[in-house]
Amino acid sequence: MKKHIISLLFFVVCAGQFSCKKFLNVTPLDKLSGVNFWQSRADVEAFSTSLYAIMRSKLTSTAFIPATGELRSGQILPTIINNSNSGGEKNIRLVYNQFAVNNLQRNASGVLDVTKPWNPATGSNLVFNFTSITKWTEFYSAIQGANIMFDRVTKGVPGLSEQEKRQYLAEAAFIRCFAYFTMVRVFGDVVYYIDPYERTPLPRENFVSVINKCIADLKSHKDNLPLIYSDPALKTIRATRGAALSLLMNMNMWNAGFDKANAITYWQETETLGDELIKADIYSLVPIEEFERVMRGRSEETIFEFGQSINYAPNPLPTNFFRAFFGEMMLRTPNKGANGDNNSSHAYFRADYLTSLYAGGPDKRRDLWFDSFMLSESGNFQLLKFQGIINSSVTNNPNAIPEWSLVMSRLAEVILLRAEALANLGTEGTAISMLNMVRNRAGAPDYSGPGGEHLKDEIFIERSKELMGEGHLYFDLVRTGRIMDGNWVPNPLSADQFERGAWTWPIDVNALYNNPFMQLNSYWQ
Repeated sequence: MKKHIISLLFFVVCAGQFSCKKFLNVTPLDKLSGVNFWQSRADVEAFSTSLYAIMRSKLTSTAFIPATGELRSGQILPTIINNSNSGGEKNIRLVYNQFAVNNLQRNASGVLDVTKPWNPATGSNLVFNFTSITKWTEFYSAIQGANIMFDRVTKGVPGLSEQEKRQYLAEAAFIRCFAYFTMVRVFGDVVYYIDPYERTPLPRENFVSVINKCIADLKSHKDNLPLIYSDPALKTIRATRGAALSLLMNMNMWNAGFDKANAITYWQETETLGDELIKADIYSLVPIEEFERVMRGRSEETIFEFGQSINYAPNPLPTNFFRAFFGEMMLRTPNKGANGDNNSSHAYFRADYLTSLYAGGPDKRRDLWFDSFMLSESGNFQLLKFQGIINSSVTNNPNAIPEWSLVMSRLAEVILLRAEALANLGTEGTAISMLNMVRNRAGAPDYSGPGGEHLKDEIFIERSKELMGEGHLYFDLVRTGRIMDGNWVPNPLSADQFERGAWTWPIDVNALYNNPFMQLNSYWQ
């Protein structure tokens, strides 16, 4: 079975590599998986698994989640003081300074400048390989595969029951919506299509419209996903109704920040979806003292994640694989492998930022996730939220890290997102109850402040504390407009920069090939 899945992944990814031949790599079905492939439930299952593998491969090809969801907040800087790592390693980590000032340029010492040590143009060790973020090929490979899966299952696969058919259709919808949502938050406008045989060149579509189409698509299928899988091996790593509800909530809240004329509708949808998810009573908050289980994966709090284990990692393990995880930059030996470049942490959160988050009062997250070097802004800093057990088989590997999962959604995030929607709707009592659920787990006192903007700010601060390092901060700043407010970020965008797309990433120039309607993100040209 494993060999079968690897073969499928090869076909799907290879289909996405030859964009020069046809628009958005749309590959005929017989080239993708063979005309005789769709003959059993096992075929559908293997194909579905391969689509998750494509997404996971994309998210671990570089530090994708830290780079897109955290570093551009401006609150993270490279360690200089008390940093005993090698000069070469310290030079590589200087890229964090460029993220902090939103310099994603391909020159001028920007994040994508291939003349800089963090992003060389050649060599087997691509260091961070940030240029891979600008390429959306893998996302469209997953979307294309999901569209084909939807088409083939709709037409009929021998041995599939009606219930299984509906479930796989829902899973295909989830995968393509997840891919579109990820792309929208990175690139803004994207090409949208659900036809597996689309060959006509299409322009990029307004991202609010794309997300609305995804909302309609996933909402129509969510009830056909299981609440839980009977097979424990599938726990949290496959689409469930909870994962669909969480994704729908996030898509609604994203659009609420841009489609302000319809913001109330998006907030109402988010509140309703969150209520359904919480009342399903499938997930529970893990005791804060045991939070390491959440980051390791498969916890009762996790709704959806891409599992990471040494058992499923490439062999040999590439440097980029280790650098894909946020915790890698903010831990040091013995919480990482015994490596001369792990003697010190590579980055820290600004002391003034942490002081503003933990302004006073008890909070076990401060006590458990940090140590006495919390405000040191030095190589001694650690974010112990990501502390974990290093697999014994790689303890001596100099690149070894704890077996973190890529947690995409968990209950605390959903609770706070619902609290935000409720506060925006003026339903402040319930919003405060939601806020206090997360605060109570952290051993923090109940919120007793006023409503209005103060409550909204407090919910934002709570998200910033609770979800630190999980890839939410920058996107929260963007969708709420706080990225333009110097009270929230050290290097705010101007309204003009924001309007021109300074919050997006550049798009690789190869997207122009064979598509006369394609336009790149003009801000970065």
